Amino acid sequence: MSVEKLTIKGLRGFANEQDLRFAQPTGEAGSGITILVGPNNGGKSTVVESLQAWSARRAPTFPEGKRNQRAGDRVSIRIELDDGMHELRTIDTGGSQIIREPEDHLANCYVLPSRRFFDPYFNEGEMDRQSYLSSFRVPNTRSTTTANFSYRLFTVLKNLPRFNEVLARVVDPPPTWTIDQSDQGGYYLKMNSEGQFHSSDGLGEGIVSLLFIVDALYDSDEGDLIVIDEPELSLHPTYQRRLAGVLADFARSRQIVYATHSPYFVDFQHVMNGAEVARVHKRAESSRISQLDRSTAEQFKGLLRNSNNPHVLGLDAREVFFQEDGVVIVEGQDDVLRYPSILDQLVSLGRLDGDSASYLRERFFGWGAGGAGNIERVASLLHDLGFERVAGIFDKNQRHLIPSLQSKFGGYFFSSIPADDIRTKPATDGREATYGLIDESGELRSEHVQETGILFNKVGRKLRGTQN
Repeated sequence: MSVEKLTIKGLRGFANEQDLRFAQPTGEAGSGITILVGPNNGGKSTVVESLQAWSARRAPTFPEGKRNQRAGDRVSIRIELDDGMHELRTIDTGGSQIIREPEDHLANCYVLPSRRFFDPYFNEGEMDRQSYLSSFRVPNTRSTTTANFSYRLFTVLKNLPRFNEVLARVVDPPPTWTIDQSDQGGYYLKMNSEGQFHSSDGLGEGIVSLLFIVDALYDSDEGDLIVIDEPELSLHPTYQRRLAGVLADFARSRQIVYATHSPYFVDFQHVMNGAEVARVHKRAESSRISQLDRSTAEQFKGLLRNSNNPHVLGLDAREVFFQEDGVVIVEGQDDVLRYPSILDQLVSLGRLDGDSASYLRERFFGWGAGGAGNIERVASLLHDLGFERVAGIFDKNQRHLIPSLQSKFGGYFFSSIPADDIRTKPATDGREATYGLIDESGELRSEHVQETGILFNKVGRKLRGTQN
């Protein structure tokens, strides 16, 4: 079974029907990953919740707090599989009861909500993977312990080498743990950390989260669907990076969907291999899914091989996936490094207010686009992902590129500084001297103060949506 598309309407913030296209594993690292990005409260967890609803053997109900009134007080979740369309929907307007057609559920779908925890003291019992998945219930609230996970721990103990093989790829050496019984008869997880024993109640949240994630992976089969809300929770950056690699490896032959706020889990190489990126965000108070087009993704292949600018698609650039609307694209790292100082100078000269300068400092795309010719690529990416307020700033000698971009991205704003470069550069063999926006000491040239001030005031207004 392969999931091809999800369509949501009426669940929580989804007032309007929205589609999510799923990545299909091809054997390449990360090819089966579908990445949900976007700001807080955009609707990413609701997408996970919709898949959780489908994975439950016992169909859930949708109480009034989950139904969107602007969608007619009804919920509809459709999943397109390789064997046809499946639908989960409320029966009546204003009612909580649902119907599922056909009656089968996603039996090979393992869903991990963001709040991953279990009761520290539990009863004895075991559950294989299919029994555990069949026991899934959709909780009425998101802050609910994960039922029956302790039974999975008993099962893991009998398959510990296989489990630890995956865990060790994130935490090496893997922690030593077992299940013990208290004098009162309850069972608990006991972990040995450098000679210190911790019970279930004292475990760090990052380790608890990893136990859930590794359990979802280690005994999975090819073709399975694994859904994780915020895999990075409580994990050190080193562990985040390692876990992202583990997920990418499993996604060679499995479909893995995760919602994340961490740039470690958005790798452009995986996107080139087939991973899908979808930004879940709000527009006019309704959750919206904006997905990166495959043709746009193909434009970034050259940048991955650009050894002269290896940072262009680095962690700083990936932070853009999680920003609120409003992004400034500039040509390169010189611009990103020096524009903040120019903004400060404009403030001290009375040409820009301090609030606007602070706002703009946070808006630059990574270390720049890696050249004027790449600004169009970055703009295409942002356009696909639903960014409505974007500005591109060119050097004066590249302003001939502006008309075509302004035509292609009508809602965006493109302009140029009043100099051929941001920096003043001396002549070298084969290159004439450049008379830049700032002089050799980094000061904004007096003859450029007025025009530069006008430019950045206009950029600030455009990004904030306060003036055309």
